[in-house]
Amino acid sequence: ISEWKKLGMQFDAFYTGYLGSPLQIQIVSDFIDDFRQPESLVVVDPVLGDNGKLYANFHDSMIKEMRQLITKADVITPNLTELFYLLDLPYKEQNTDEELKSYLRQLSDQGPEVVIITSVPVLNDIHKTSVYAYNRSGNRFWKITCPYLPAHYPGTGDTFTSVITGALLQGDSLPIALDRATQFILQGIRATFGYEYDNREGILLEKVLHNLDMPIQSSSYELI
Repeated sequence: ISEWKKLGMQFDAFYTGYLGSPLQIQIVSDFIDDFRQPESLVVVDPVLGDNGKLYANFHDSMIKEMRQLITKADVITPNLTELFYLLDLPYKEQNTDEELKSYLRQLSDQGPEVVIITSVPVLNDIHKTSVYAYNRSGNRFWKITCPYLPAHYPGTGDTFTSVITGALLQGDSLPIALDRATQFILQGIRATFGYEYDNREGILLEKVLHNLDMPIQSSSYELI
């Protein structure tokens, strides 16, 4: 970091994912403060937990620091579990559209212009999952629903936010970026599902990477 300061390095975007300690979050936060330009894009994937629980070895101090980090972001992409930790609310798996819109607004009020919630179960349909998003600029809410596949691969959240970041940097609108990322994850899981190998390796990105070059054929997002 000190060498980059000497060199006057500048960055188009800052994107944070898994951070292993409160100290790491503080280092990243200071880095953003030191290097951010007025036109920079700051994306924070506030990795804290899943399925209603914190990840192993994470404590309240991680939640406290992550709440501070998201105030500096333009875009955040918590899953449903992380959303409730960031808002300091008890976890609730089933939520109505109106409740989710309220949560999105509350998180956006803390700083980020765009809030995207992933891994949202669809009410009364265990075979589907949804992504919700809010853009404070324009006060618009978006929703994408896709099939839920009973396969668990680490890193899909990282991949989702990576595609979101790349799409926004290349000029995609928020709903198109959401569509691109959601479809890419779905394609990746489907391409991987039939192979017999250790799921801990994650999805087979190389099988579907070329799909990112293709134009969106049919959009599945809806305005809510």
